[in-house]
Amino acid sequence: MAVIRIQDFSGAVPVKGDRALPDGFAVESVNTWLYGSELRGIRPPTLLTPPSPVLASTRRILRAPKRTVGQLPSDLTDSVWVQFDDPDTDIVKGQLVEDQYERWYACSPALGPVYNTYARMLTASPWMRLGVPGPAINTTGTNADTPTIVSITGGAVPVLTRSYLYTWVNQYGEESAPSLPVTGSGNGNAVWTIGNIKDPPNLTGQSPPYAAYTKKRLYRTVTGASGQTTYYRVVEIDAGVGTLTYADDTNVLTDAKIVNNLTLISTSWQPPPVDLQGWIAMPNGFLIGFDRADPAGGGGGNNLYFSDAYHFHAWPPEWKQATETPIVGLGVLGQTCVVATQGYPATVTGSKPQTCAFTKATTGEPCLSRGGIVSTPDGVIYPSQNGLVVIGPGGINNVTQSIITRDEWIKSYSPQRIRAVRYQNGYLALQVAASGPPNNKGFFLDPTSLKVALTDLSEFDNVVNIMTDVWSGEVLLIEGANVYRWDPPTTDMWPVRWKSKEFQYPFKENFGAYAIYWDALRVGTTTEGPDVCPLADQVHFKVWANRTLRYDMKVPANGQAIKLPSGFKSDIWQFEIAARAPVYSLHVASSTKELRAV
Repeated sequence: MAVIRIQDFSGAVPVKGDRALPDGFAVESVNTWLYGSELRGIRPPTLLTPPSPVLASTRRILRAPKRTVGQLPSDLTDSVWVQFDDPDTDIVKGQLVEDQYERWYACSPALGPVYNTYARMLTASPWMRLGVPGPAINTTGTNADTPTIVSITGGAVPVLTRSYLYTWVNQYGEESAPSLPVTGSGNGNAVWTIGNIKDPPNLTGQSPPYAAYTKKRLYRTVTGASGQTTYYRVVEIDAGVGTLTYADDTNVLTDAKIVNNLTLISTSWQPPPVDLQGWIAMPNGFLIGFDRADPAGGGGGNNLYFSDAYHFHAWPPEWKQATETPIVGLGVLGQTCVVATQGYPATVTGSKPQTCAFTKATTGEPCLSRGGIVSTPDGVIYPSQNGLVVIGPGGINNVTQSIITRDEWIKSYSPQRIRAVRYQNGYLALQVAASGPPNNKGFFLDPTSLKVALTDLSEFDNVVNIMTDVWSGEVLLIEGANVYRWDPPTTDMWPVRWKSKEFQYPFKENFGAYAIYWDALRVGTTTEGPDVCPLADQVHFKVWANRTLRYDMKVPANGQAIKLPSGFKSDIWQFEIAARAPVYSLHVASSTKELRAV
């Protein structure tokens, strides 16, 4: 008696031969969601309706929740939607204390480093270039933007030495690096008149524009030992109104008083490099970014830059580090930034940008796709030539080596064109075809559950990008001029196709009957996937004997014995189920009588 019963369905494991698989595993699994053991389809995405039409060129979307009373930030309908053309746009929310402007920051190869405020996004105002250019300086001592001491009048001995400098401040309170200082000596308690406190230029006409300047801040040192480098704020002056001098009455603002004022903290602050092509936010309020290579061969592409903590507009150049090979992208795990490169990966660890430690890995696992880098609680995953690599507390591991072969990975899953997100414990990926839509594909892989293993997604042919919404945790898909929510709460399902292992018998046998049990009350209503399962079928069944297709029919009845073709025998059998309803089990036997005992 030859019988087969499959009621614990599992995913595809291409690394194993078609006959070496355990009985419940598949050589092909399409659109399946196998966490519940039944052969169930993934729920079809639902259409979202952004307030603005999605442009055909859009490849990345930012959703910022509105502040409607009574609405949760996770409400996908009550939102401001911002569209970007570059799929490699890294977007972070400002980690700024008491940020009244609610600033958002974006960086991509197309845009460079830019930012915007919630109020500006509400009115679709353009993004602004990040950074606050300061007064010009040079290394020779003075230039046109250096302040001057116009006069020192009044006061009395002893003669004191002081230095003055100034900064520029934009409309969001972001401060520039200072001018060169001017130093002079004069009577104590005198009135020091400082000149040439230059007005900042108007940079709002650039593309993208800088934020408008609104203030100038004058600082001075206090009397003390030589080498005094702490500057205390003297006054804040309106910019652009022609006030180029200020009389500092040190008899009123004495050294004893000024030491209670704010000190200069922007000494080494500079705007971020204009050729930054991406960044990531670290837990302690700073950004790590990387530049792009000069296409003319002038270097770059392997430099890491760090913003000042909680001041995303300030990037001290002395904190720059470099990798051995060009950087592809970044991920984060705790206080460690994983730097995926075209060669050896690296890590940058630290709670402060100025003290971060740089370490290069000893294993060469190049990252093949920036869009495929995914940060998870267990590590940073990215596609390499060998499979999916995770860099975590346990080092560097290939998490797909027990699921898929290297050859199959490169041949069938296009790791150099993957865009992915973390979904539950798995890796949800879009494979962008070289020719683009409608030839794109997708897959879902859970390296933590061999039972779920790998499933291909048939309905990703026109999807152009995939991303995670930070406010709701939902995965969003961009397809054409539409945005979809992945795996919504619905009873509908995509059609599935599941092809079993090859069953090898020591003698030739004929399977004469089968029965398939499914849930007829949960039949999917979607019209998608007719190539996976015919629209008119709830369940469709195929049988191969010695790799020859012997049966290809709609299953006529749920749970009833159905006869299979006779007149031949085979020692190799394989079965395929296509379904638009959840399938509970498959039973195959030599005869209808034996089928009852299965």
